[in-house]
Order: sequence, then structure tokens, then C-alpha cells
Amino acid sequence: MKVILFIIIVFIISALSDILLNILSKNSLIKKYNFKIILSLIPYFKNKTIFQSAVYAGITIIIALLINMFISKNIFGFYIPNNNNELIKFICIAFPLGYVIDIIIYYYKFFGDSLNLYYKTAGAGLWGALAFIFSILISYLLTNLFQ
Repeated sequence: MKVILFIIIVFIISALSDILLNILSKNSLIKKYNFKIILSLIPYFKNKTIFQSAVYAGITIIIALLINMFISKNIFGFYIPNNNNELIKFICIAFPLGYVIDIIIYYYKFFGDSLNLYYKTAGAGLWGALAFIFSILISYLLTNLFQ
């Protein structure tokens, strides 16, 4: 049951993060202070509803999470982290995995050309890996709150 809860929370966190980025990309303060990485997402969000892009983000992170869980189970013997030591091991898999998946998304243009400006501005790899780790960390904290 904890594994399913963890997966659901990861999905929700990644979807909510995407919604926040969507809202921020349209914010006048972001435009005023020229936060280029966030502004570079405008073409991606332009032809999608907030819900649609949030679901895409959630699905993308869940695919990465399931791969991470499979690797973690086969190397360390656990699907999801149950303590801080396991969390560190889990993240040691998540960072390079998230990095590679972000590069694959960029290279194969899974979301079309709408992310070209974003990848030109931010580069491929790092921010995808950090977003993945962020979802894992918040989900770990929330999952452990429910126990």
C-alpha cells in the first residue's frame, strides 16, 4: 500500500509543480525580472490546458519513477525508500536516470518543438533530473507523514 501511495504522491507533486510553472510563466513579475528559464516554457504551455500539461508531467515522472524503482529493487532490494539511508541510495539512481531521460525527451522531441526554447535556454539533463529528485523528496516526506 505504501508503494502505491508513494507513486500517487509523486504524480500529484509533479503535476502541481507543472501547474505552478505554467502559472509563473504568465506572471508579470517573472516577465519583469526576466526569469529566462521559466519564460522559455511559454511556447510549451501555449497550446495546452493547465490540466493537460500537468498530466504529461505526471506521466513522465511516473515512467522515470517506475524505472528507478525497478533498478532500486534489483540493486538495493527495495522499491521505495523507507528511511534516510535508502532515500540517499534511491536519489543516487534518480539523478543520472532523470538526467538521461531529460536528454532523451529533448533528443527525440517527445513534446514536439514547443520545448526547443526551453532546452536552448536551460539545456537538457540537469533541470529534468532536479525536478525528478524534487518530486521524490517531497513524496518521501509526505509518505512518511501518513505513517
